[in-house]
Amino acid sequence: MKLFIEVEKCCGFGECIALAPDLFRMGEDNRARLIGAGTVDQADEERARTAAFACPAEAIGVEE
Repeated sequence: MKLFIEVEKCCGFGECIALAPDLFRMGEDNRARLIGAGTVDQADEERARTAAFACPAEAIGVEE
């Protein structure tokens, strides 16, 4: 599974970081960024989906 962020849509709420701090970080522009290339280990897939679903701006996508 792979995550992606449409940075221009991000509003900086930080829900993704609160739910999966090892997958997301806040950039200097107060918009979410992926940690690494966005590839998610199978053990972390549920948290990644939860973080994507929780994004109020719908800026996080999931590729299966």
